[in-house]
Amino acid sequence: MKRLLLAAALFTVPVAAQEPPKRSAAWDANCTVCHGDDGRGQTEEGKRKKARNLADPKWLASVSDGRLASSIKRGHDRMPAFGRKLSDEQVKALVAEIRALPKQGS
Repeated sequence: MKRLLLAAALFTVPVAAQEPPKRSAAWDANCTVCHGDDGRGQTEEGKRKKARNLADPKWLASVSDGRLASSIKRGHDRMPAFGRKLSDEQVKALVAEIRALPKQGS
């Protein structure tokens, strides 16, 4: 019986671990169109605007939370500014959400 339970646990954990993470309402409303659910920027609009891959671990290691927040608030290159639309708390939460994205190279 213990072996059966262990086998069942082993086979259910990977399935749960592969589920895409849930995104916040702020992400869905403001980020998904270009960066997609996974943050990689491979949506049609993201490719058109050459959106940054927010899940790139090398890039993430090179950018501070302050820089991420500034880009969200003020915009950067082709990225629009969201400072008038999002509260400081929402921007901070989006920075945390970007940091938590599953890491995927460009």
